[in-house]
Amino acid sequence: MKIITWNVTGLGNLKKNLSIKATFRKYRSDIVLLQETKKAIINRSCLLPFWGSQSCNWMNIPSNGAAWGLLIL
Repeated sequence: MKIITWNVTGLGNLKKNLSIKATFRKYRSDIVLLQETKKAIINRSCLLPFWGSQSCNWMNIPSNGAAWGLLIL
């Protein structure tokens, strides 16, 4: 089982999202933990830019203002 954990310091940047997507594809991870998402709301459409598909199980802990936030895929 492959697990990736990454302090992404925000998910709002297209270049960063592409880098995250490339890393997911390179390592073919089973579980991904993204820390410091800085997102209060994450829905399936937020996952598409870096996961590449909306067909995955996930949960998130929302950010507190511009701090925190955790996404588990």
